[in-house]
Amino acid sequence: MSDNTKKAPLKAVCIGECMVELSPAGDGLFRQAFAGDSYNTATYLARQFAPDVEVSYLTALGTSGLSLQMIDHFKAEGIGVDSIRKLDGKNPGLYRIENDASGERFFDYWRGQSAARDMFAGQSVADLVEELDAFDAIYLSGISLAILDESQRSNLMQALKQLVAEESCLVAYDPNHRPALWSSPEAARAVSETMAGIASLCLVGLEDDAAIMEEACDAEAVASRWQAWGTREVVVKDGGANCLIRQGEATLTIAPQAALSPVDTTGAGDSFAAGYVGARLTGKDPAEAAALAHRIAGQVIMHPGAVIARDLWQTID
Repeated sequence: MSDNTKKAPLKAVCIGECMVELSPAGDGLFRQAFAGDSYNTATYLARQFAPDVEVSYLTALGTSGLSLQMIDHFKAEGIGVDSIRKLDGKNPGLYRIENDASGERFFDYWRGQSAARDMFAGQSVADLVEELDAFDAIYLSGISLAILDESQRSNLMQALKQLVAEESCLVAYDPNHRPALWSSPEAARAVSETMAGIASLCLVGLEDDAAIMEEACDAEAVASRWQAWGTREVVVKDGGANCLIRQGEATLTIAPQAALSPVDTTGAGDSFAAGYVGARLTGKDPAEAAALAHRIAGQVIMHPGAVIARDLWQTID
């Protein structure tokens, strides 16, 4: 765990891919926005924990058009952009949302050639250790790792392992499983098992775990397996229900403050991760961190979209 006695501001970085989102706006038109799991988490980290935590985003983008719009958007959210690689001839990924008559959402993705897939190309383990050592906390997901080729993924995981071994920073991992990004469940499972032995803490959704393992287990069993894989601190999430925290021999169950009727649960897990990681980084214990994370996610799901409008956001005391 990171040294929480360091003077503020602490520095956190989220690693991953932010994409261009096109959502229905009526009459055959689409509304443009920017979204992606690790970016969503970065946004809520910045909103909730600034100025005590300075949040940066690490990805790769192009050098014109939508890439520059995206960078301006990050800056407007108070997210640092100095770690973003800018690659000539590359563009961000894109996805389109469609709703059927019942309101069910369907997604089409164009991300196979996105710049983010080359964010660590040509960088050695030593290069990554030197860069990431500047941060007190590093957050990444299974999506962050799935989009990388084997060489980049291996180098990143080796760098994270070295940083944690040196107690340089807190590393938080959420498998956030997307089957289409992996060659097989076994491939995703192998990466998550490796990350469990590296990360300072893991945030695992029951549905994600079931997809990775190809069988459903209860929260206790999931926590035990991730702990056996080497996780020091594991938070098992179950949508809007209780979360279970396992740290060493201690097990806690933390309930949300109230039952809610959500408007849109798209950003629930990402915002929960922001609350938990930020709280642990700033010295809160696991129970306090989970309580705050539940409250942040509870706020987010009462509004449409993964990232709610800034004028609707309320920092939680």
